[in-house]
Amino acid sequence: MAVTEAFKEAIWLHGLIEDLGIVQKHIDVHCDSQSAICLAKNQLYHSRTKHIDVRFHFVREIVDEGDILVQKIGTADNPADMLTKCVSGIKFQHCLDLVNISRC
Repeated sequence: MAVTEAFKEAIWLHGLIEDLGIVQKHIDVHCDSQSAICLAKNQLYHSRTKHIDVRFHFVREIVDEGDILVQKIGTADNPADMLTKCVSGIKFQHCLDLVNISRC
């Protein structure tokens, strides 16, 4: 699950930032999958989620503690699309603008 990997990276980066003397209350992780967000926030057991392994429960614990907040990001505003999908030139330029990179 991609959210688990994002959480692990966010926790590592949060520790690095704290070592540099910068204090943050929480970390925002943006996800474009509404179903992944609902599963991370909802503690109810569903028969369709019985195949999810222990890594998923790690995500739920972190969300419950409030250290990391999972937020929905729309497809139009997701800069990661330029790295994970085949996008048009216009969409690619929009993604570059979202991360403040100018093309030569």
